Amino acid sequence: MSIAKVFQSGNSQAIRIPKEMQTDQSEFIIRKINNCYFLVPTDDPWALLRQVFEDTTEEMTFDRDQPLSSDLSEREDF
Repeated sequence: MSIAKVFQSGNSQAIRIPKEMQTDQSEFIIRKINNCYFLVPTDDPWALLRQVFEDTTEEMTFDRDQPLSSDLSEREDF
């Protein structure tokens, strides 16, 4: 696990990214959820979500019994 340091830069706070996580990105979208901060590249904000799905293994999936639509009784209109 790497540690990022927070420091003061003028009137703003900045985060020093560890050397082993250097990036050539110049901008990130930052999101705070409770006490956690998330940085997402502005050129590909969906990259993390795609990576999560790519890393999903068969062990993480499950089967469910979904009836065919032809087996369902007719539903009333709204």
